[in-house]
Amino acid sequence: MKKIFPLIIFVFMILSPAFPSFELAASPNDSNVYTIVWLSDTQYYSEKYPHIFRNQMDWIVQNRDNWNIKYVVHTGDIVNRAEKKQQWVQADRMFRKLEQVSIPYGVLAGNHDLVNGKSYKMFHQYFGKDRFFTKPYYGGGYRNNRGHYDLITLGHQHFLFLYIGWHVDKDSISWMNEVLKRHSDRTAIIAVHKYLHKNGKRTLVGNRIFRNIVKKNPNVKIVLSGHYDDSELLKTKIDDDHDGTPDRIVYELLADYQGAPEGGEGFLRLLHYFPSRSKFYVRAYSPYSNKHFFFSPKKEEFWIE
Repeated sequence: MKKIFPLIIFVFMILSPAFPSFELAASPNDSNVYTIVWLSDTQYYSEKYPHIFRNQMDWIVQNRDNWNIKYVVHTGDIVNRAEKKQQWVQADRMFRKLEQVSIPYGVLAGNHDLVNGKSYKMFHQYFGKDRFFTKPYYGGGYRNNRGHYDLITLGHQHFLFLYIGWHVDKDSISWMNEVLKRHSDRTAIIAVHKYLHKNGKRTLVGNRIFRNIVKKNPNVKIVLSGHYDDSELLKTKIDDDHDGTPDRIVYELLADYQGAPEGGEGFLRLLHYFPSRSKFYVRAYSPYSNKHFFFSPKKEEFWIE
């Protein structure tokens, strides 16, 4: 039975474009499928609903083996008011749950994580380079973790998770391009805070990142972002060798649940990686409310090929 169940789930996923009824209580328990957990805009959990933040992290820890969870991404707005120390203390406690069981993770600063929208002081104090530089997966940082990158392997596929925080400027773009070129043999996933609008189009900073980073680096496959409470997907074909035929599709994602009840209702994103197909299956889930989507299956469940 242990070997048959993953096959049933896999076949079901192939035949169905979405599977909101898929019961998370029964995990695939398949060592050949890897899971990335994606969090964003958890600021209200740090401010008002720490029990929901705790529920998310406890679920990740408890399901690490069942779901083969290899990495956790956070795309910013860890706290709501950066000048409030208690909110950072709450967030610190939650991420230490991952550290206690050695689950790799990466974070970046959103606009709410900067004091007065400008200062990285509190972010540096709690999530600066000193917290990460001894981790085996930590590749390097930029300006005390204002940006950083992690090196993660899923099966035989090597990934580069590249993060940049609020205020993307010329220097940070140069740093990101240098990292991407140095690790051109890795599939790159870029994590930023603000990239897509609610209408599914890029913001001004999103266009800047796309033109100056995504378009110039053939190894970039996925962009993850938050900031706006919505779920959006933009698929862009890029002709890297300019021969008139697209060479890759970049999947640009927005996922932010802060507009749901209680600051997000505990929703997170699960990115299941199937090495045999070199694809991710993306979907939403709330371990807090045991719901499988907040917006709609069409907007929250899809393949990244």
